[in-house]
Amino acid sequence: MAVLSTLYAKAQEEIITEPTRKDTIRLLTIGNSFSQDGVEQYLYELAKEVGVHMIIGNAYKGGQSLEQHWTDLTQEHDVYEYRKVVNGVRTNTTHALLPPIITDEQWDFICFQQASHYSGLTTTYEPFLSQLIQYTDSIKTGQDVRYGWHMTWAYAKDSNHSGFANYSRKQDVMYDSIRYAVQWTQIMHPEFSFNVPCGTAIQNARTTYLGDNMNRDGYHLDLKIGRYTAACTWLETLTGISSVGLNYKPDGVDKAAAHACQVSAHAAILNPYEVTNLDREGFSALNDIVPSGLIKLNFAEKRIESSDWNTITPAMRTFTWITDTNKNVTGITLTHSNAFIGTNTNGPTYTTTNMLMPAGVSKTCMWGYAAERFGSQKPKASCTITLGHLNPDLKYDFTIFSSRQDCQDWRETEFILQGDKQYTDGVEAANNTSHTALIKNVRPTDDGKITIIVTPGKRNNSKNRFYYLNAMTIKTHK
Repeated sequence: MAVLSTLYAKAQEEIITEPTRKDTIRLLTIGNSFSQDGVEQYLYELAKEVGVHMIIGNAYKGGQSLEQHWTDLTQEHDVYEYRKVVNGVRTNTTHALLPPIITDEQWDFICFQQASHYSGLTTTYEPFLSQLIQYTDSIKTGQDVRYGWHMTWAYAKDSNHSGFANYSRKQDVMYDSIRYAVQWTQIMHPEFSFNVPCGTAIQNARTTYLGDNMNRDGYHLDLKIGRYTAACTWLETLTGISSVGLNYKPDGVDKAAAHACQVSAHAAILNPYEVTNLDREGFSALNDIVPSGLIKLNFAEKRIESSDWNTITPAMRTFTWITDTNKNVTGITLTHSNAFIGTNTNGPTYTTTNMLMPAGVSKTCMWGYAAERFGSQKPKASCTITLGHLNPDLKYDFTIFSSRQDCQDWRETEFILQGDKQYTDGVEAANNTSHTALIKNVRPTDDGKITIIVTPGKRNNSKNRFYYLNAMTIKTHK
């Protein structure tokens, strides 16, 4: 291998190092965005709750395969971002080389992984994995370092990632391939003393009421429940301490969802190569709850202070704690399946609909547009939310409000609901204060879902064909 360039020394100077502590676990992942999902968020806080101090390093380059790691190492490419969590604060050193990251700390754990699309293809592993391990071992600064493997996860069933074709675009095929590859890796590399079974933990979580909502884009983990499940898995792998019952959880993750994530991780530790059915955790996977009141949803940038309305914001992809007007939890989930472009507060402050909306609800909305160019976002023909974990024995009546004030054109917005059948209604959103769309007697699909597509109506003649969703109420009945 060539002598390291001056970039090595420069990168070494820029790396932040914490004074040695005896109670510290030092973890380095040599990975990509999937290691980012696993260790950069929530792991430090979980470890802190159980009395373990962690220093976490991630040698990050997006989409990086084992072969690419070896190429960048041998050709001295300063292409890495060195993400390091020290005292709970993440720093990022750009244009970093891999060797100074490896020698930065006396790491207790160094973990490798394959690029997600190759994760189930053992033919892509060697000789690169062996070469990386051998080189890492030759320059390590800690004598007691333990090497291990990060088992990544199968993609969501509806993922459009091109690499999903390697597994016939089937989640179970991808998971089985990953499971086999990890077991093969453990046999081929006895120097691996641990495996982080995040792939099984995510698959476990998909058996809970959370369903196949563990990803934010079909392959990366959801920023809340997905990443939290992974962090819980890493915690128990490294410390032997289960996350079940711990108090720490990310903002926006309720106790039931956190419990489902924790149990999914713990089950993966107990059975790392087998999916555990957890359909009774958090809520029953088959929702039998009958809401005792109306379900009210407000779509806005941030939460409003209202006892009756559930505020749905862009900050979370999946909402798991939706209550009725009697404060009883419904078990219903709501996912931004195809997210809106933006939010505004340009709706009316006074309305005469039967939805009885306070000003904080009626004036806020999420919006999209379908034509030409507006700002930095590309147009979208429609946006979609999905209601999940619905009680299949109930029918659902929807009242939907859409409005944008101070318009000089027509902004009709159409709502297409897909349950057991397709239903459609619309509302003229321009300067609207009194009209709503009303769709009754919608039954969910067999797996408890109703999708709501929001799109411009036929009479929408605004230049960009804007469409809006301000508020929605849902009434349930037999």
